[in-house]
Amino acid sequence: MASVSLLVKQSKNDSAAAMALSHSRLYGVGCKPDQRAAFNAVRLAAHLGHPEGRRARIYLTAAGIGTKPDHLAAMEMLKELAKEDRFAAVQLSFLDHVACEQRLKEVQPKIISADPYIALYPGLFSPAECKYLAVLAAPWMEKAMVTEESGGTQFGQVRDADSSAISHLTEDLIVQRINRCIATATGTQPEWGEPLNVLRYRPGQQYRPHHDGRGSGDGTTRIMTALVWLNEQFEGGETDFPRLNIRVRGGLGDMLVFRNVHSDGSQDDRLIHAGLPVSHGVKWLASRWIRGKDFLQRY
Repeated sequence: MASVSLLVKQSKNDSAAAMALSHSRLYGVGCKPDQRAAFNAVRLAAHLGHPEGRRARIYLTAAGIGTKPDHLAAMEMLKELAKEDRFAAVQLSFLDHVACEQRLKEVQPKIISADPYIALYPGLFSPAECKYLAVLAAPWMEKAMVTEESGGTQFGQVRDADSSAISHLTEDLIVQRINRCIATATGTQPEWGEPLNVLRYRPGQQYRPHHDGRGSGDGTTRIMTALVWLNEQFEGGETDFPRLNIRVRGGLGDMLVFRNVHSDGSQDDRLIHAGLPVSHGVKWLASRWIRGKDFLQRY
């Protein structure tokens, strides 16, 4: 990626540069993170006619990232864009069918373990909602990376699946609604979550034993994890907690949540877990790692 100073110059009349600049500003790539500057770059990209910029402006407006949250304004922009943008039109038509928040009021979670906390929410997400996430992420699948202790990422032997993260710049109103549902179920705030990650495990692929949180106690660690099964046409691939002798295989639309830290914020090593190898078919899973404070203000 070009330097931020170069992107600033190019973005004046280059919509792609403006979008690249928005990513750098939002996530602090080559500069300090600045949500307002990220929103301004998105707004410029939209003004220059960048399709993803026009959509991202809607998403950031709805979420209140770099600007005052205004869901009504976001909906009006989406309706206008849907007249000429096929993806916006599909999103708009599907919004009324996303009912996970209502479903959450009716679903009774199954407490698999009270201490440490592990719970399963059966059928929380509809088949259509699950398919939407898989279809949205599929074109952008890449070899999954693993976050190191230092906070950096690298390709590793721990996980050999493919993944696609739905960033704040592509987190549409449907994904935002799904993330709000996850936040309500876990007793957290939507902005605490990392970008929703969609994973694809082919036969033989797995996520070897690991721990999701490092227990720093300063709010930057992943205090909770939510996993959603997006399909069920596979064998193997159970989520295994070896130190607890617990193994879970969810069905389509089920969500598994567990708390990674003790009450003092220190890492709970009992929550070491693994995604066992898939033996047949392809496993699709969405994961939401949840911090102890706003993810975009973690620096």
